[in-house]
Amino acid sequence: MTPIDRRPSPSRVAALLLVVAAVASTGASCPQVIRGYQVGTMPLPRVLPPQPSLEQVMATVHDNTQRVRSLMVPQAVLSVPGVPRLSAQVACEPPRRFRLRAQTAVTGGELDLGSNDDLFWLWIRRHEPPVMLFCRHDAFERSAARTLVPLEAEWMPELLGLVTFRPEDRHEGPVALADGRLEVRTRIAGADGERLKSTIVDGTTGLVVEQHLFTAKGERLASVRTSRHRVDPASGAALPHLVEVSWPSSQLDFQLELSSVTTNLPVADPGQLWQMPAYSGYQPVDLSDPGVVIAPPPGR
Repeated sequence: MTPIDRRPSPSRVAALLLVVAAVASTGASCPQVIRGYQVGTMPLPRVLPPQPSLEQVMATVHDNTQRVRSLMVPQAVLSVPGVPRLSAQVACEPPRRFRLRAQTAVTGGELDLGSNDDLFWLWIRRHEPPVMLFCRHDAFERSAARTLVPLEAEWMPELLGLVTFRPEDRHEGPVALADGRLEVRTRIAGADGERLKSTIVDGTTGLVVEQHLFTAKGERLASVRTSRHRVDPASGAALPHLVEVSWPSSQLDFQLELSSVTTNLPVADPGQLWQMPAYSGYQPVDLSDPGVVIAPPPGR
């Protein structure tokens, strides 16, 4: 058996939680605009009608998402309470291609999280023993990775606000909330049982501002809040520049600040960007291997 230990290193736990994919909605003095979601200095217009249907909400969300074929963020900041801020780079090509790399000026690379069409991987420089964790997407449902990561690779773009309501899931709503926002409730079937997802959108712009994932019993697994939306001139999509993630089971919150966001540009070297790297001295460990043991987080 190949044990993979999980000791109480805040930076290591934070990096593990970054495999998931997950506070913004302000009122408006004018019914035709929402303040706080800016196109440069101009507020976004009303998109949803009063009391929209589920189909109208989903279509509005999909229209924003489908404008983005690729997303690159060469300048980002990863922040975890009690851990020094890391500079980061983010890349995404829905539905499965995703890359997040983080480093410090002194130590160099600290984190490499990625996904391509076939598999996802996670490298943490300070992990002991030194390993490169990976798992094929088609083996994910039955792998030990499922105990660490409640989200699938297709949902990683949703961390960046690129949300899709999958046709194979069951969607209900929208439910009007007291603050004027709307909630779409989704039932997601899986090998380990049904999960529930709450997607909260602004009732005027239709922007996704919160996502929450629950077990069938109502235990919250993860939350993502997105804010500081700005319209990208190249695609016309409204994209968040602040992503806040909460992982209750590990009592950990972190945020990703995005700047210099570009969309729909060709990747200089896609073969390198979307390929699992090899780090010298780090043994590849397949999380779908039954012999791999994933220890629970400290204190559980």
